[in-house]
Amino acid sequence: MADNDSLGQCEGGLSRFLDEYRFKIAGDDVVPCAQGDRPQVVIETKDASGATATVMMARVAMVLNAGVQNKASLNKNKNKNKNKNKNKNKGSALQSGSGGGTQSSLIPAFELRRLHTLPSLHAFTAAKKFTWEQLDIPLPPGPDVTRLETTVMLSLQARDRERSRRKEDIEREASLDVSDFTKSLGIDGISGFEQTEGLFLAILTACEYVGLIYKAKFNRTRPNQIEPRLRLMLPNPAHQAYPSNHSFQCHSIAYAFNSILPEHSATEELTRIARKVAENREWAGLHYPSDTNGGRALAQRFQPYLRDAFMADYLAAQREWL
Repeated sequence: MADNDSLGQCEGGLSRFLDEYRFKIAGDDVVPCAQGDRPQVVIETKDASGATATVMMARVAMVLNAGVQNKASLNKNKNKNKNKNKNKNKGSALQSGSGGGTQSSLIPAFELRRLHTLPSLHAFTAAKKFTWEQLDIPLPPGPDVTRLETTVMLSLQARDRERSRRKEDIEREASLDVSDFTKSLGIDGISGFEQTEGLFLAILTACEYVGLIYKAKFNRTRPNQIEPRLRLMLPNPAHQAYPSNHSFQCHSIAYAFNSILPEHSATEELTRIARKVAENREWAGLHYPSDTNGGRALAQRFQPYLRDAFMADYLAAQREWL
């Protein structure tokens, strides 16, 4: 198990490497940038000493700007418990697993950079196709099955009483909130679990980004564009349907917690929450059932890459429970 010093040295070497070698998008490929042709997006963050540092995030920004800004902020209700614990600031800080401090940005910049770095002596060749962008998940169904799925969704729509019962949860879950998961663990508003909460928030953000890559790849039309009789309970998001990002994000949290504490009883509750949130998106008319299954499959296959990129955060969260 790597200690904090070795993790810090690894991150320092990674930062120097990425500062020296920059990449850009050319068609379907990722290629090295020429010295005078380096797309730069600067994200300011705080290091462990509190000094301002700049992070170059060209590829990350391309996808985030396309989709994440179309959703309400992930931390919509993060300040509701601020009076319970003065050491916790859910609205503006991610806890850093490697340094024990806080970052002022919701984007886990250094971890996403690590996700984009593959161990290879030929970095440009390795980066040409990022392995985690090519994961083998089921293809969305064809037209015939899609039409059957819309028939199922129309039957859900006809169940007015159940749809009304789910309405409040559906509206609240439109913007995923970390407290939906920390409450089930009994740690919401309790001091001493900042790293666990920070990890969950980082997973929501990172998986939002990764999910948008897969959505753009499959480019599946939303259900009400196939079946106009569907009445949506929420507006359609601006991006594609498959896979469901809500399913992907929530199941990723459940898998991550199981990785930190194997066979902990709370994993079953987190899985139940993930399934409920994803199914509510079907009741709202926003996702086909196969979108939900695709999001869960992506969470399962992406988990090793997520764990490697956020290893320091996983270890920091684990220490809070041991």
